[in-house]
Amino acid sequence: MKRFLPLVFVLLCFTTMLQAQINQDCKNTCTIDKIVYETAFLGVQFGSPCNKESDSDKGVVILKVIEGTAAADNKLQPYDLVVAIDDLEVNRRGDAMNAVKAYQPFDTVRFTILRSGKTLLKTITLGAKTSKVIQEVVCCDEAISSLSKENISLYPNPAVSALNIAFKEVIQGDYNFAVYMTNGVLVKQYNKRFVKGDLNENINVDKLEDGVYVLKITKDDSTYSNLFVVKRN
Repeated sequence: MKRFLPLVFVLLCFTTMLQAQINQDCKNTCTIDKIVYETAFLGVQFGSPCNKESDSDKGVVILKVIEGTAAADNKLQPYDLVVAIDDLEVNRRGDAMNAVKAYQPFDTVRFTILRSGKTLLKTITLGAKTSKVIQEVVCCDEAISSLSKENISLYPNPAVSALNIAFKEVIQGDYNFAVYMTNGVLVKQYNKRFVKGDLNENINVDKLEDGVYVLKITKDDSTYSNLFVVKRN
């Protein structure tokens, strides 16, 4: 074991020197807050076959829907039967749980639901079971833009009462949020300063009529725009 200690020390020294060289080469450095999401999460408790109200072999029953999750936002209900997740048929509790876990947080997944004899298709953006925030000091010139579709997730979409904006990485500073109708009419606008650990923003949309809207986020000379839908039925 002792013979490996000098090698570890050399590697640590090399890493420190490399980071110092990177910082020297940067004209400016930025502190980026980065959120790491772990384990895709739907927000339901699946039941076993004996929990079903019918004798059908199809599907996996939902026993409980957890408030504030993707399942609740998309109005899944107790005793809904999940019969397929994307193109995968599920008939056992373990199959449904493993199918959800196979996705990444904020993946969009199609669920086929049986409810009161009717088949429903629900397209749901999954949440995350756990998350943590880390910080990195990087060259501003090489930093991933905070305002890019690769860096921002909108959910739920369609939104019912609130639209959540989740950033993977954020450069601290002042941001402007604006919501437009597709004909260009501004319906909501405000400014917010992002400080350490700010990686999410919620926009209340419960007063907006059902329809398609444009979200625009601006910081300095950078702009992000994307469509989202408000739908309550």
